[in-house]
Amino acid sequence: MTADLATKVTIVDADLSRAEHQHALVTMLDAFMRDPMEGGQPLSEQSKRDLVPGLRAHPACYVLIAWRDGSPVGFSICFLGFSTFNARPLINIHDIFVDSAVRGVGIGRMLLERIEAKAHELNCCRITLEVREDNRVARGLYRKVGFEEVVDGAERVPVEFWHKPL
Repeated sequence: MTADLATKVTIVDADLSRAEHQHALVTMLDAFMRDPMEGGQPLSEQSKRDLVPGLRAHPACYVLIAWRDGSPVGFSICFLGFSTFNARPLINIHDIFVDSAVRGVGIGRMLLERIEAKAHELNCCRITLEVREDNRVARGLYRKVGFEEVVDGAERVPVEFWHKPL
């Protein structure tokens, strides 16, 4: 694959009322879940069924889909939040994925640039994301486009990810 491949890619704001975009997103999220970095398990049938209606009902959701030759090759799902400390909105990249067959040609960068443009349009104070410490490729890309690891002075701030299943 060459970098010329990226010039044949189109990034679109997903219209989740369109069946084509619905199918592309579910297909891409399933591929994301099957990736070894995400556990290697397929998306559950319930999640496949409930994903699009759930995202459509969420008032602050932004979905981008990367297309090449009529097929989806990547996506991002972002949510608008709000920084009380800065009194401005922020965008959280909840999921971002590029199909393994087309990685390394700039599609991830294209998705991130489009997210940043949306953040500027919305007057956001920052873009946030989570990344596995062992995902060196993704961390490298994030650094190249200006993301920084959260630090407090010279020391890394320990952060824990908590959840409460319902």
